[in-house]
Parts: sequence; structure tokens; C-alpha cells
Amino acid sequence: MKKNLVVLSFVIVFGMLASLAFAGENMRINVPFAFYMGDQLFPAGEYHFDMNHGNYATGSFVNVWAPKGADNSLLMTAAGTDKNSTANQLAFNKYGQKFFLSTVSINGYKATLKMVDLERELRSQVVQAPGVITVAQK
Repeated sequence: MKKNLVVLSFVIVFGMLASLAFAGENMRINVPFAFYMGDQLFPAGEYHFDMNHGNYATGSFVNVWAPKGADNSLLMTAAGTDKNSTANQLAFNKYGQKFFLSTVSINGYKATLKMVDLERELRSQVVQAPGVITVAQK
């Protein structure tokens, strides 16, 4: 009986450690408005963002799973860290009624998206700096 409990304890501890190793840097977040990710317009809805896994969670590649009916994406980004914040959030640049995803922040990792031609064109037409809208994970 003691031997069974010891084996069972090892299995539980190993299982917990394995689940932590594969957890990665990810978040589910509800975006309440349509937005551009690159040149593509995405509908409002719940999205799942994943920055690779474990030690490779640099933010240089971000996987995006979109709501049903929209395409999933793999974003190539400029990776960085924000050690002052562990907030899981998205930042959007707003030009009139158009929103462009600019950064993805997950657990201290920050991925910045490259500005696309459409956003660059809109930015050149505005007199003041674009509004920045932040959507945080609940």
C-alpha cells in the first residue's frame, strides 16, 4: 500500500511539472471591436494569443487563433520584454474608426507588430498622434 502511494505521488508531481513546462506564454482575450492585424481585417470576438513555449517565449513569433469564420495567423514581430508589467493585454493604434493591433503583451514579454502600408497612410493623414486603446485580459 505504501509503495502504491509513493508511486502515485511521483506520477502526480511529474504530471504537474510537465504541465508547467508546456504551458507557454499565452492568453485568451475578448476584443470588442473589429481590427486590423497586418493588412487583414479581423472581426470582434475572443482570440487566443500564444508566444511559443517555455524558454522560447520571446515574442518573435505570435500564434493567433481567431473566432470561427476568421483566419488564424502567425505574426512575425519585434520581440522585447517589459519587466515592469506582467499584464496580459493588447494595444491598438486608433485612426478614426479603424484599429490596428500594435503590441501583444503576455507575462512580461512584449511583441510589437510591424506597421503596414494602410496604417502608415492613415498615420500620415492625421494631425495628432493616434489614440492608443488597450484591451486587457480579464
